[in-house]
Amino acid sequence: MAKVVVLSRAGRASLPEAVLGALEVRHTVRFAQRHTAPERHEAASLLRDAEVLASTNVTLPVLDDGLLDQLPGLRHIVLYATGYEHLDLAGLAERGITVSTLPEYATNAVAEHALALLFASATRLHLAHDKAAGRAPFEVSLRGVEITSRTLAIIGLGRIGRRLARLASGLGMRVVGVDIDPAALAAAQADGIPTLGQAEALREADLVALTASTIEGHYPILDAGQLALLDKDAFVVNVGRPVLADADALRGALLAGRLRGYAVDEIVLDPHDPIDALLIAEGRVLQSAHSAWWRDEVLARGAQMFGRAIQAAADGAPIHVVPAPPRLARAAG
Repeated sequence: MAKVVVLSRAGRASLPEAVLGALEVRHTVRFAQRHTAPERHEAASLLRDAEVLASTNVTLPVLDDGLLDQLPGLRHIVLYATGYEHLDLAGLAERGITVSTLPEYATNAVAEHALALLFASATRLHLAHDKAAGRAPFEVSLRGVEITSRTLAIIGLGRIGRRLARLASGLGMRVVGVDIDPAALAAAQADGIPTLGQAEALREADLVALTASTIEGHYPILDAGQLALLDKDAFVVNVGRPVLADADALRGALLAGRLRGYAVDEIVLDPHDPIDALLIAEGRVLQSAHSAWWRDEVLARGAQMFGRAIQAAADGAPIHVVPAPPRLARAAG
């Protein structure tokens, strides 16, 4: 019988009753309902005897040596998330701790969100809404473009990128893909997605979608030099982490008229900064506040997947384990 601690905003409601019931038959489960991550001393108390820690990223404490030294029994971490770049996977592996994520729970939602950002950017839909509400300058144009038959370069051919490719192809767009991972390239080619080098793809693109993972040593993916390869009327959307695109280079390209629009699933611009405020007011930047995954279906699916992952970890057979890089290779990256 494993000791499981679940940290989340929803407490027991994080898991469906049937899933929770099955888990509690074989294991001891304790919930800590909270809206923020606990500090080290509180986390040490909450997790003092935990073998499995299950948490959202919002409620996950900083897993540094100072905390982990106080948790000798911890063996598995289950994240209600797909992203894990904030964790020291190599350090956790050295302690015999695995990390499991939910790699597929929001794939379709995020791909659909990327498509929505493409549509909104191209049609100026967000600006039309602001203008109708009196929040945009009267003289700002709502003129947009059609996206059917245009070329979309997708940088990052994991699950989300490949799903987006299928959706965009169904709308009549020409899709080309970019990735540095041979396995991702092979999967994309098996799906019939043409692949190119990044420079060639950017030169051909009317629209760019960033769907890549955040790999240490490989960002930003779009810096000033890469942005310079794009046509001045191109649009960029980013449903990955904001660091995938150089914020200063984007500002410069937008202000100079070398990029028509940028949409990002986060809040990266400061509305109190005069330059950022101008870009927002004129609709050249669209920010969606990390909402791509926030869907009814994702929440229902995620709760089921979270429960299965916790059960597997508690049973000693964790699923969807993130492979840990060697510490030396990670440091050199």
